Amino acid sequence: MPEITMKTSPAPSTLPDGGFLSRPWEGHTARLASRRLRWSVAVISAHGDIDASNADTLTEYTLAHLTRCRGLILDLRNLDFFGTEGFSALQRVSVCCVRARVSCAVVPGNAVSRMLRIGDPQGLLPAASTLEAAMATVQDQPHLPPQPMTSRGDAAQFARCERTVCLVCGGTQQLQHDQGTSTEANARLDGPALTVVAPGLEAAKAEVGVR
Repeated sequence: MPEITMKTSPAPSTLPDGGFLSRPWEGHTARLASRRLRWSVAVISAHGDIDASNADTLTEYTLAHLTRCRGLILDLRNLDFFGTEGFSALQRVSVCCVRARVSCAVVPGNAVSRMLRIGDPQGLLPAASTLEAAMATVQDQPHLPPQPMTSRGDAAQFARCERTVCLVCGGTQQLQHDQGTSTEANARLDGPALTVVAPGLEAAKAEVGVR
């Protein structure tokens, strides 16, 4: 079994720590952990490699905390490898945060920053250089209640239907935005499966390959 090589951790954050939210998850090549800062902000941290074998786990582990926080920060500074599947996972998390009206931000390391330069050249995903900057980003975003379901039938229809979700506004139409968002930068929601097609993803695959 290959060992996970942990890099030296960044300087400790000065943000107040509210303790762990759930048990860490550990696989063959990656480790995920969660903790809660004050102001109901959850921080999901990842170590090791994110690739095809665990990108879905990153998505599921992160989204499991949406109902328990008003803000979400993905701390990805300690990743050694971040493949195209990890980029798709970030897009899925971003879409779900918009739907849940949860503010989110990403703190990328070298591996993630390289992928974002290729797959997200327009900077649609909210990225910050430090946890403190990510916290400021999350706090600056207005907190809105989740979109309500008016009936059980609405909930069932929502679970079955296929919708196109804008990565910028969370709307269910393919909108052109001033930021230059194209109709390609959309996620298609079909029941529990969420597949993202984003600009630059094919270029990213060609650059780093699928792992």
